[in-house]
Amino acid sequence: MGIAEIADILDDAMYSDKKLKMTTKERGIIIGIPHNVDEFDADPDRLGYFIMIEPSLGDTVFLDEIVEIKDYIDETVLSIPQSDLLRASGN
Repeated sequence: MGIAEIADILDDAMYSDKKLKMTTKERGIIIGIPHNVDEFDADPDRLGYFIMIEPSLGDTVFLDEIVEIKDYIDETVLSIPQSDLLRASGN
C-alpha cells in the first residue's frame, strides 16, 4: 500500500465520516475517523492526518507509519426480547 493510496483512503473516510482501523508500524492499532490533514504541524518533516478517536480525544497518524487500513464496524449487541427468551425456554 503506497502513500498516495493511504492518503486517498483517509480522504474518502474523512469526507464520508467513516471510522477506520489503522495498523501502525510502532504504535499498534488506532481506531477513529480522519478529521483533517495535519499539514506538517505535528512534525515538520511528515504529512499526517488528525484522527478523532473519541469526541474529545484525537491524535495525528502519519502516512509513513500506516501499515494497513480497514473499515471499522462497531460491535453491536442485539437485545433479545423477553418474550422470545420465554418461548425458546419453553416457559
